[in-house]
Amino acid sequence: MIYSTQEIAKLTGVTKRTLYHYETIGLLVPKRSDAGHRSYSREDLLRLQQILLYRSLDFPLSEIRRLLTQPDSNHHTILKKQIALLQEKASHYQMLAQLAEQTLLTLKGGLPMKDEQLFRGLRHEEIVTHEKQHADEVQQHYGDTDAYRMSAKRQKHRTPNEKEQLSTMHKQLDQRLTVLYRDGRMTTDPDVQQVVKDQHDFIDTYYYSCALSLFASLGQMYVSDERFRAYYDAYAPGLSTFYSEAISHYAQTSH
Repeated sequence: MIYSTQEIAKLTGVTKRTLYHYETIGLLVPKRSDAGHRSYSREDLLRLQQILLYRSLDFPLSEIRRLLTQPDSNHHTILKKQIALLQEKASHYQMLAQLAEQTLLTLKGGLPMKDEQLFRGLRHEEIVTHEKQHADEVQQHYGDTDAYRMSAKRQKHRTPNEKEQLSTMHKQLDQRLTVLYRDGRMTTDPDVQQVVKDQHDFIDTYYYSCALSLFASLGQMYVSDERFRAYYDAYAPGLSTFYSEAISHYAQTSH
């Protein structure tokens, strides 16, 4: 079946403007009639479905264009990884939903929650673990070194006290960034960039080998992933975006 621009926009919910943009950048190029009218084929429809799927998974358009030129086997591998990642996210959100329900019951005078239940899914080390899982995905996707896996062995041998010390150190860095953000500093401010550098060094030293390209990708994740956005915005609304932009500047200017 052949679709016009208006028909495919209605079918998919994608605006005409977006379709024109995809055409301009060579991502989705429909055939043209002698009169200049665009026509989308079934093949174009399937390609658009893949584009929208990758976009929903936060892939940039430039990366999607590269992926769509690769063999189907590469798509299969990438999508399998994304399925596992989405299932992990779903599991975590289910945990948070259960925590919210238990909290609501407690507030209504029901059975009190045990102290260790209060922060299930919200503890700093769980955030770090989640970050490492995402870092693994970024590493595999962009083809960087996976040497950071070795640090997992060190983490297993750390005592509870050592883990708590690392948690405190990380929170102190977050608090330093928050103070600068609330003071109205720019992301390019030297003090802000120093905190970002310290954050980078902290991850690289204590958790996993973190190349600049990986650190930049993690910065993007801090706004694209709801869990991380909520974590940083809990310090101050908008901090996640500020931190992401500061990391981007740091990655572009560091050598």
